[in-house]
Amino acid sequence: MEEQAEQQYEEAAEGGDPDAMIQLGWLFQKRENRSEAERWFRRAAEAGHAEGMFRFGGILQERGESAEAERWSRQAADAGNVPAMGNVGSALEQRGELADAQEWYRKGADRGDVFSMWRGGLLLEQSGRLDDAREWLRRAAGSDDAGQVLARCDAMRDLARIAVQSGDSAEAERLLREGAGVLAKADDLPEKQGRTLMADLLTLLASLLCERGELAEAEKFLRWAAGEGHVPAMLSLGNVFDQQERLVEAEEWYRRGAETGHLRSALMLASLLAEQQRPAEAEPWFRHAAEEGVPTAMHFLGTLLEQRGDVAEAEQWYREASEARIDDSMPRLAYLLEKRGATADALFWYWKSAATGNTLAMVKAGSLARQQGDVDEADRWYERAAQAGNEFGMYLVANLRMNRGELEDAEMWLRRGSAVGNGSCMAMLGILLATQGDVAAGERWCRKAVDAGVPNAVTDLKAVLEAQHGPGN
Repeated sequence: MEEQAEQQYEEAAEGGDPDAMIQLGWLFQKRENRSEAERWFRRAAEAGHAEGMFRFGGILQERGESAEAERWSRQAADAGNVPAMGNVGSALEQRGELADAQEWYRKGADRGDVFSMWRGGLLLEQSGRLDDAREWLRRAAGSDDAGQVLARCDAMRDLARIAVQSGDSAEAERLLREGAGVLAKADDLPEKQGRTLMADLLTLLASLLCERGELAEAEKFLRWAAGEGHVPAMLSLGNVFDQQERLVEAEEWYRRGAETGHLRSALMLASLLAEQQRPAEAEPWFRHAAEEGVPTAMHFLGTLLEQRGDVAEAEQWYREASEARIDDSMPRLAYLLEKRGATADALFWYWKSAATGNTLAMVKAGSLARQQGDVDEADRWYERAAQAGNEFGMYLVANLRMNRGELEDAEMWLRRGSAVGNGSCMAMLGILLATQGDVAAGERWCRKAVDAGVPNAVTDLKAVLEAQHGPGN
């Protein structure tokens, strides 16, 4: 029957009937005979058929001939072909001409094009118009156009993503399940695109299930999606097994994702190997991700290198990670710089780390300033650390102010440090109180310092006791 129809179409097409050319193009496209499909769509396009222009433009776009594809799509759109309006919008969007793209998407959406509704909705979201974006995406998701099921389900996926961001997990789950159901029932979808979108929907649905602890159903969905080659599903499946401490399976799925070139999977695989004390196996994956520009991988690679004594290369990677604003790398870089005598550079990175709220970096910045003789700068950094709750900062600012004779401030910081359990503050507070005449209180704090294990507290206690009771008592 199909052979007879093909023969009739071919006779009509050879006679110049553009509708028959379109029918032949569809037949060959269905058989995946791309060259013949292109030949007939081209002939229909050149004959002025709007559908032919649209179909031929789509083939050119798939082949990467964007400029020529856009030319034919514009002609089709101008001739009233509605899906072509979405294609023109897409071409403009890819070039960054977003206002013009939105206008073409509006034209397509007003005429019922689901693709235009979906892409236009995403552009509205991107511009911060979230309510308008939801409206466009809901129109796309609610379409019953059997020819645009993929765009409809894409819209459902993005509505679900927005719902998750808004804290409405129940709505997100409803949309994802509905989208998966629509795809499962759809006929005549491009198989690869349909299965890829199904994998995407199920992976997102699985992430919601994981959040509420329904790992068995999540695992079922993720196994299907990962089996389709969906890399985010491989990563998520690895995470599910990681959470359950099924580490052999976690490693397997992280590795599968990493071997596709997926950098997040490579980072997770390397982290798992490092946690298992397998640094030689972890390093190549950290290095791969670091060399591809993943800042977190740069930090972890620096850590591995520092641990095995490759300090110069560790410093290099810590610096790259620090410049990429990885907070944990800044104090490590500063420490290595300080060790090799690059004091000014070390101080700069301690300052940068301190600006992120790292109180230990504040203490180190103060200590370096004090070594350089800048006591006022040291005092400022010590006080910042102390104000942020760092007990060593409390001790150091108290010590500095005692040396400067600012005993009231010193006592205040020593009491705050002692209250949070700092033994050095207890010992110094004991000495300060004893020298001020309150020997009993001094003895009490020195005994607490001894109980806290402060090395010199016994000597301090002895001095206080001798001051109170005389030598030998």
